[in-house]
Amino acid sequence: MPYISNLLFLLFCLIVVVDCGKQKSRKRRWSANLETHKHGPTLSKKVVDGTKTRKVKTNHLLRVEDHDFTMRPAFAGPAVPVGVDVQVESLDSISEVDMDFTMTLYLRHYWKDERLSFPSTTNKSMTFDGRLVKKIWVPDVFFVHSKRSFIHDTTTDNIMLRVYPDGHVLYSLRVTVTAACNMDFSRFPLDTQTCTLELESYAYTDEDLMLYWKSGDESLSIDDKISLSQFLIQKFHTTSRLAFYSSTGWYNRLYINFTLRRHIFFFLLQTYFPATLMVMLSWVSFWIDRRAVPARVSLGTGYLDNLASPRCSPCPPSSQA
Repeated sequence: MPYISNLLFLLFCLIVVVDCGKQKSRKRRWSANLETHKHGPTLSKKVVDGTKTRKVKTNHLLRVEDHDFTMRPAFAGPAVPVGVDVQVESLDSISEVDMDFTMTLYLRHYWKDERLSFPSTTNKSMTFDGRLVKKIWVPDVFFVHSKRSFIHDTTTDNIMLRVYPDGHVLYSLRVTVTAACNMDFSRFPLDTQTCTLELESYAYTDEDLMLYWKSGDESLSIDDKISLSQFLIQKFHTTSRLAFYSSTGWYNRLYINFTLRRHIFFFLLQTYFPATLMVMLSWVSFWIDRRAVPARVSLGTGYLDNLASPRCSPCPPSSQA
């Protein structure tokens, strides 16, 4: 009997220990679920923010504060070569009345400024927006004979700056410019017009800055979808030469030339055909009986009034005697 009672006692103790272990396991799972519900699931891997790993600021990396960028690269040395290429996005309008044209284009500059060189193990470039442009030197290219021009600023200024580790710089901006175009209408409407957009440095002569087309004629690219209602675009090409000002000296000037040929069919439908039709209608008076004088006079007078009447709506009141 003592042996059986001891066995029963050990079995009872084992059951109690197993039951206590199950209760503790349930309590741990419940507390873990509650903690997950409060704080959300834990991430297996921590996402690294690349902007926090850089130990120096961009200004310190490019050493912008260590140099005087009011002066051009290699100041007092040889002229700085600045390559240019242009991509024409649209030719918006040609105005015969104002003798001008409006064009939207991407203007890109290429030069080297060793002051902007930075150490890099990957030899990759860094790209910035227009905020850095105000702190460094950029070419002061302007459009000669332009009437209006602006840099697009939606949603931000359309300016891009790309700096390479060896100091080479790409500066790109999107511009819309309205420039003068002297036209000759002696052969209208069979005329052909040649318009030119001219680029030049405003302050630096050819001794300080040398503008050139980066890839010759291939420096100019246009969209194949560009078309005009009254003109046919025949040719785009580039040229360059020196321009002289008596007060300041010689400057490098780049030219974007494009030739336009007028659509004769457009004016046949809009101008010549309606005028011819009105003249033919005036001949109706010849078939009216010669004795119907009031009808012939009224028809002829009405035709002449239509030709001589001003095209205004409404017309100003005539002055009374």
